Amino acid sequence: MHRSFLALQGTASPFFSRLATALRERGHAVRRVNFCGGDLSYACNSDAWNFRGQPGELSDWYSNKVNASSFTDVLMFGDCREIHRPVHPIAKTHGLRVHVFEEGYVRPHWLTLEKHGVNGRSQLSRDPAWYLDQRRFTPLSPVGRPTGYNLYERAFHDIRYRGANTLFALRFPHYRSHRPRNGFFEYSGLAARALRQRKHHHDSDKVTRDLLEAGRAYYIFPLQLNSDAQIVVHSPFDSVRDAIAKVLTSFAHHAPADSWLVIKNHPLDTGLIDYRRHAEQLARELGIAERLRFIDAGHLPTLLDNARGAVVVNSTVGLSALHHRRPLMALGSAIYNMPGLTWQGSLDDFWSEADQPDMNLYQAFLDYVVHHTQINGDFYTKTGIAMAVRGAVQRLEAAAHA
Repeated sequence: MHRSFLALQGTASPFFSRLATALRERGHAVRRVNFCGGDLSYACNSDAWNFRGQPGELSDWYSNKVNASSFTDVLMFGDCREIHRPVHPIAKTHGLRVHVFEEGYVRPHWLTLEKHGVNGRSQLSRDPAWYLDQRRFTPLSPVGRPTGYNLYERAFHDIRYRGANTLFALRFPHYRSHRPRNGFFEYSGLAARALRQRKHHHDSDKVTRDLLEAGRAYYIFPLQLNSDAQIVVHSPFDSVRDAIAKVLTSFAHHAPADSWLVIKNHPLDTGLIDYRRHAEQLARELGIAERLRFIDAGHLPTLLDNARGAVVVNSTVGLSALHHRRPLMALGSAIYNMPGLTWQGSLDDFWSEADQPDMNLYQAFLDYVVHHTQINGDFYTKTGIAMAVRGAVQRLEAAAHA
């Protein structure tokens, strides 16, 4: 069955253009939309429209394009971007299938492709009994083959994308990125962080070693990116600082007096917001400065394996915590936030009352998620993109018969 895809904004990489080429070779039609110079630079002269209007005009623009065409499906990376939000009700009205790509729920070596939406908009069940029942039909999840992913190749594509945004700014005068900071400032922050990386690893290894040698009972709280939709849209917090304040305050008043809290910064944090200073100042005010450790690196499996528990907003680290059998508190709308996997009571009670997760349920959940939403590959490397395109074409073609 030949289909017609409307491809909206993809990743800052060649992935969407390679996917479009592969779909056309299979007899499907693909029409891309370029919203900015970065999109244009990766479109590879493919059949595309350039949207140059105001964001408020997008709903009518989408309606006109859909009414005048015979689209069957919509593709996008991330479903909460301002340029993507208006298409959801239009797709529903016209019966178009929506397919959303995102970074992998399971890390590393996987990416996400879900129908309708991802993360907080995912239609994955939150009913533990449902996953246990699906074990009859779901094979064990395979180990992902390495993709060759590396941060430098991702950075190259991101710099090229942002450079093209600047170069072609006059062609897309109303475009505003979903990322709140100018690229120059972000890369200045990342460059400064890279220069301190050796020290970060040394310091975090020392913190880990000291905790383990002293037999400290500790909880771990991994941070997420402040601009991520997981914080902005799918959490009760206005910012990562708000989340830090919530967790620290609860820890100070309700965690066992002999326990410590380890806050681990996100590996892609630019440092433009000083979370360490914010956390340490608040800890002093709460009288727990000596029980807080803030690290910018660290071996996460070791930290999780020895932690008393983990608190996340809705980070993919939550699945890693479950893998290590750690009691887990999810403060946002994570796909794994359900009875048996995460603590369903209050954060205040979590510190002393939470139990280990049900590992039978965890395996049932993981098997289903990998088989139905994950694709072995990545968005940024030559090998990873080739793997991802093959898997995505198979998944998209199978969706027509679902």
